[in-house]
Amino acid sequence: MKPWFRFRVTYQTIRDNWKITIILTILFMATGAMYCAIYPAYKDMMPDLADDFGETMAFIPGSEDMASYVGFMNIELYQIFWILILGILIGFISATLISKEIEGKTIDLFMSNPISRPQIVLEKYFGIIPLMLIINFTTMISIYGTTLAINEELNFSYLFLTHVVSIPYFLAIISVGLLVSVIIDEKIKASIIMIAIIVGMYILRSISLMIPDYKPLGYISLANYFKPYNILKAGKVDLLDISILLVVTIICLLLSILYFRYRDIAVS
Repeated sequence: MKPWFRFRVTYQTIRDNWKITIILTILFMATGAMYCAIYPAYKDMMPDLADDFGETMAFIPGSEDMASYVGFMNIELYQIFWILILGILIGFISATLISKEIEGKTIDLFMSNPISRPQIVLEKYFGIIPLMLIINFTTMISIYGTTLAINEELNFSYLFLTHVVSIPYFLAIISVGLLVSVIIDEKIKASIIMIAIIVGMYILRSISLMIPDYKPLGYISLANYFKPYNILKAGKVDLLDISILLVVTIICLLLSILYFRYRDIAVS
């Protein structure tokens, strides 16, 4: 019996992405620290800004509490840089996992070894998870450390829980990106499609929050099932949301495996 997982593809995927992992880690640690550090400069004017712009920011969950430190961090960091920007970057990378191998004619190197197609897909998926985890928890440390430095209050348990609950959200994004990657052979095209999917889902969720009649549109968006403000503010975790994200992850992984297993691949 051949072992199902040799993790050689996983290891190679981690090695291929170590530079971008370091760059994104530094970027998001710096971004988190920056937004924490600038809050004291805006603290006194935040109540007035909340009164002036509160209604126009109804598409951002938790915007009604933007005057508080938690509300400020929710709007400035988590709702934009975390859910959208980091989601786009992770989706972009995930959408190249298989497509770049096919486009670069290196997929035959994998397939010439005693390794199954489903194993290639799964190990590629596992290979991108360390990138997400490193960015996730180093940014959390940066945020908490800066919060202590500026003498603001932030419940560490709630902060930790927020970053733990963000894992299913990013796992779902990786799985969707992987599915795009096995369908589209060109890595740039696959990445652009994935960016469009994430931005499109974000817009749909925003519309659903602004216009009650369009609330069902929000159910299409992965962002609808990750609510950082509720966790940061009160430690409130919705297990149904987590379950939906995990189900999406499993379905996309299964579809990726099935499609890649039976598709024709021209190798050199």
